[in-house]
Amino acid sequence: MAPKPLLLSTVALALIAAACGSAPETAERSAARPRGIYAVGEHVFGLDGKPAVELAAAPVAPLAGWLTPAGAPSPDGRYLAYNAWKELRRDDPALSWDDQGIEPGDPLATPSIRLYELASGNDAVLQDGAFSLAWRADGALAYFKGAERDYRAGVPYVGDVFVRPGPDAPPERWSPERGRYVVVGWAGRTLIGYREREGEALDVVAFDEPGRMRILAPDAGLVAISPDGRRVFVEQGPAQGRPNLRVLEIANAAVVARLDLTRVDPGVGTVNYAGDWRGDRVVASSASGLALFRVSSRAIRLERAIRVQGPGLSEPRFADAGRHVVAWASSRHGGVLVDCEETTADCDRFRPLTDAAGVHGFPVWRRNLYNPSRPLQEG
Repeated sequence: MAPKPLLLSTVALALIAAACGSAPETAERSAARPRGIYAVGEHVFGLDGKPAVELAAAPVAPLAGWLTPAGAPSPDGRYLAYNAWKELRRDDPALSWDDQGIEPGDPLATPSIRLYELASGNDAVLQDGAFSLAWRADGALAYFKGAERDYRAGVPYVGDVFVRPGPDAPPERWSPERGRYVVVGWAGRTLIGYREREGEALDVVAFDEPGRMRILAPDAGLVAISPDGRRVFVEQGPAQGRPNLRVLEIANAAVVARLDLTRVDPGVGTVNYAGDWRGDRVVASSASGLALFRVSSRAIRLERAIRVQGPGLSEPRFADAGRHVVAWASSRHGGVLVDCEETTADCDRFRPLTDAAGVHGFPVWRRNLYNPSRPLQEG
């Protein structure tokens, strides 16, 4: 059996594995509702006081994993932009492409960005052949668009970063050259994202204007953007030496604070990307659960480690004025939403819509939907 080429990012493969993982060791709750905006398959809860809305597709981004939100509400609350994935043919990850009769170049799926309007309920494709998105405070929307519409077997999915001043405005190319990019969030008028290099190495990059891109942190992951949009909190794993955290000035990539993770609570181990920054506090997922940090003008300090049994947590977000952290984790049902009270470190696991159907045999997705861009009004 010939091996299948590794085309999806390691992050995307980890996301698929997490969705099919084992059940958490703690009990799951089905009746109560977690905080924030979240998706359960094609259903979204927490939008502008609405009990639930049903989208045309489930918010998922297999080509980006959780490097970027699966969906994000617009700053004015009028829209939800989200990633969708339309399979053109079944691709079983347990089998090689040879065993499935898939030839190099065969179209496998079409990624797209869809736009749901809350007032009308209209749900339409904004851009086919695109994934990863970020709303700017003035309503501009950035995203990555592939050079080809379809993701094809054995063909690198490359393209450009585009920005639309509004949903109905024509897009403008911001990337200086074609490549593999992932859009994450705005820091004021600077767009923050990733550039993927050969071997699936990731650089955190900044787009200042059309055609101008800078590397902020090579071989790193973006944990969060500061509330004022001036700094980024990034992590580096053991592949680059001692696991560490850094705070960088976005304007010039200067390091203003650093923390060697080998010198803090050993239970923390490593820290992952896609966390949250509110006030002077940052939360991120860690090897043992959650890690909360205090950030000053020149230092990063571990404030607390919350140990969570079961599979690891992803995309933690502050909620309830910072008194709670919401995240998601895997289970045999495809994922649970986790709500942790920071003071007591008690965590509840929610599995809303227990009868929701999976897609093509995969368990149903349950993920937070959020806008990591700054500056935005904090809630």
